[in-house]
Amino acid sequence: MISLRSGKLLAAIASVAAAAALAPAAALTLAFACIPEASAAPPVPSTGAPHPSAPIVRAAGMTLEIRRGRVVVTGIAKGSPADRAGVLPLDVLLVVNGRSLVDLDPISPQLVLGLLRYEQTLRTRIVLGRGPGTMSVDLPQDPGETWTAPIVPVELHPGMEAPLFTGLDLKGKAVALLDLRRLPVLIDFWASTCPPCLKNAIPLRRIADQYAGVLTIVGVSLDEDRRAFEAFAYNQHLPGIQIFDGGGWRGPIARLFGVAANGIPHYVLLDADGRIVAIDALLDLEDDIARLVSHRDP
Repeated sequence: MISLRSGKLLAAIASVAAAAALAPAAALTLAFACIPEASAAPPVPSTGAPHPSAPIVRAAGMTLEIRRGRVVVTGIAKGSPADRAGVLPLDVLLVVNGRSLVDLDPISPQLVLGLLRYEQTLRTRIVLGRGPGTMSVDLPQDPGETWTAPIVPVELHPGMEAPLFTGLDLKGKAVALLDLRRLPVLIDFWASTCPPCLKNAIPLRRIADQYAGVLTIVGVSLDEDRRAFEAFAYNQHLPGIQIFDGGGWRGPIARLFGVAANGIPHYVLLDADGRIVAIDALLDLEDDIARLVSHRDP
């Protein structure tokens, strides 16, 4: 697998070029992971978003910060839905559409954004803490509004807790990684344009059948076209939960897991508590999967 993070990239490219003189290009395609072209993505203009290290979310005219495990309103845009609803600075978000934020530990900007953004309702109902009391507020959804959260670059390694995320599955249902912690989870990053991803669809289905009921598979598509995502997932009978990240290599989930630096297919195995067990090629993870499943209580 080729890594953009490695200094060996130029040597790898030179090797591919030399091999191309001796073999058809099609024969070389399946030998490598799919990686983003370094010059393919144009520079992204500044949006005035906070520095990635700042635990900030902007939604519905509210600026929210994570402070000591609480989601605090630190700013309100004049005339915004939050302003019209009476939300004030220093209010604390307690509940979003019936989901308590108090019980989430740890809580991340991405998780807050997911709970606010992906609910399939015309209005978002939140419960705020204000001083000793609480108040309930309805915020209308504006499909044209851009809601932002920082993507914090983290070097992932076994033993650490996996970054939390929320996404939409094939049926448009919101899926939160936090809610899947009852079973080990295999996260599969793929795209419909990736030949190695197509090749791995067969062993992935076999693993899903072998560990049905004791392993959750979550596929994350890096396709930018939702129709391509849906067609590939249905035609290849991809197992488990399939999520459309929607931003290619720059998608929020892909960026959380550093996929662009590793290429696809990219697999991350989590235990039932959401901690990373291994990051490896699919077939090399089978021993880890078997060990995780065997350690579960009967």
